[in-house]
Amino acid sequence: MGDTSSGTRFRLQRRTLFQAGGAAAVTASLTACADLEEGPEGTAAGSDELADLLPEFIPYEGGVEPDLPGRPDGTVSPGYLSRPDQVLQAVAEKPMTTGEEITAITPLWNPAPPGLPGNSYFTAVNEALGGTVTFNIADGNNYVDKITTTLAGGDVPDMFQIPGWEIIKLSDFTEAANELFADLSPYLAGAKAADYPLLANYPTAAWAMGVFGGRLLGIPWERAPYTNTMFARQDLLDELGLEHPTNLEELLAIAEEVNDPANNRWAFASLDQTVQEAMGVPTLWRDDGGKLVHKFETEAFAAAIEFTRQVFDKGLVHPDYVADRFTNTKEIIGSGQAVFYEDGLGAWHEMLGTYRDVPGFDLQAVNPMAAEPGGTPTIWRDDPAGMFTFIRKDLSEERIKECLRVANWCSAPFGTVEWDLVWDGVEGVHFTVDADGVPQRTDLGQTEVANTYLFLSGRSNANFKFQYPGQVEAQHAWETNAAPFLDDHPFQGLRIEMPSDLAAENEPMTDAHHEIYRGQREVSAWAALVEDWRAKVGDSAREYYTGIAEDNDRL
Repeated sequence: MGDTSSGTRFRLQRRTLFQAGGAAAVTASLTACADLEEGPEGTAAGSDELADLLPEFIPYEGGVEPDLPGRPDGTVSPGYLSRPDQVLQAVAEKPMTTGEEITAITPLWNPAPPGLPGNSYFTAVNEALGGTVTFNIADGNNYVDKITTTLAGGDVPDMFQIPGWEIIKLSDFTEAANELFADLSPYLAGAKAADYPLLANYPTAAWAMGVFGGRLLGIPWERAPYTNTMFARQDLLDELGLEHPTNLEELLAIAEEVNDPANNRWAFASLDQTVQEAMGVPTLWRDDGGKLVHKFETEAFAAAIEFTRQVFDKGLVHPDYVADRFTNTKEIIGSGQAVFYEDGLGAWHEMLGTYRDVPGFDLQAVNPMAAEPGGTPTIWRDDPAGMFTFIRKDLSEERIKECLRVANWCSAPFGTVEWDLVWDGVEGVHFTVDADGVPQRTDLGQTEVANTYLFLSGRSNANFKFQYPGQVEAQHAWETNAAPFLDDHPFQGLRIEMPSDLAAENEPMTDAHHEIYRGQREVSAWAALVEDWRAKVGDSAREYYTGIAEDNDRL
């Protein structure tokens, strides 16, 4: 890449670029930058200040009408109960025109498929694109390692998918991103977005999340605002004649009833966030009479720790999770060794697919719970975008436009030819449509199709997993129920990049309260831990966020 990249490579290694940040504590509240200065000092601004950088929102008019309407604010995704009788083509012209290949690094949380030239799925999609996309597929479970080595080396691919939950672990990501990735505003800002109508269909709040150090660098993947939910093995509850809990008192009572270690069954495969939300813990900061109070400082957080410790002490948590909070809780639930667990909302359909051959397997989301009967839960509000596609900075203008055209093509919504091809491949080769109108992968499709092209863009939220009877309706109902409890925190609608020195102290606090759950520290130790946190970083963080809140009329 020349002198610039080698200079970047030296600086990033010298500064130990990617120190552990605050993945657990910083996630949900940081949504949309005041001074927009590059560097580790952090930035914040409202969407008005970002307006000149962002695409104009132009709704796409060619999509399929949903059976269950969504909400304009994104709190409820539109639901589709069947595949349309006729799918439409969203993009008339092939997006790749230069004759050069596009290289891409993307994650995958499943076994990697065969590569080119022997993969007919890749061949078919590339033919529709008009050129060749060559993927470097990395294990999603260890993706941060791929990100750090690639960025530190400076030799990035043409298109690079980096999830937001990995970005917040990287203390100097903004500096690296501005060195290595293209500024997209010259191509997308304002009315220019009309040249890429499927990208223009993303909401402004999602695009704001793609701003790093004052430049629009990332193409966002919009997501629903829910960070997590509790799921239950509905078939096991039905077998025992039990209903879903509506508060923590009921949850504990049901947990004690279903817990049966002698028969290799525990109540919980995982437990943490559900209790905090039920107790009323804020997303990150709460406005308490004009003063910001951090979630760690609240009585609700301390009460959540005490309750969760009680659950662990009672032996209601699967021993694998007790031993290691990073254990694969999906496998524990899928095997019936636990009844409840926490996961992202997207895990719902993934689990139904993974364990479809388990007799009677039924997974359902538990509605938000309060601490006590008649109480009100708090649902942490997630960022409006969760993953980002970056384009290499030193490409020619035409090559950057070509990458944007590919991203636009890959953003085609549900009910289009492009959607079908990206998700399932070629009809009759990689999938067939059964008598119920549900696409079913062929054996070749099971082997070759992997949703790598999804990670070259984003797309608007859609609830469309109708192959699992009742799932679309159940998720729509869950989101409708949960939406009123979303935390209207003081920083909603702001794009904030947290200073790295503040972020770095949050992970030790997460480790500490998990150690309390597992009996490695006493519950009483939490108060001293919070005081130490305040002295090290908490009071500085409060001052930083108070300034942002006052500058944006939030306090």
